[in-house]
Amino acid sequence: MEIGTIWIILAAVVILLEIWAIWHIIGSDRRAERKMLWVVFVVYAPLPGLLFWAWRGPRAVKGRAVLQEK
Repeated sequence: MEIGTIWIILAAVVILLEIWAIWHIIGSDRRAERKMLWVVFVVYAPLPGLLFWAWRGPRAVKGRAVLQEK
């Protein structure tokens, strides 16, 4: 497999992950301003944005909601 092919596959995977993350960001119950900031961060800084969103985005919201219910 050529190096160019590997980069194309890697880019396609990153784009699919970005689309998936944006889909979840838009579908969340957060305020519109926060959603827009996350989308901008994920689009303009793809790898750090995806990693940071995976770390702080969906899990942090669910964890807080569970803690508040108890």
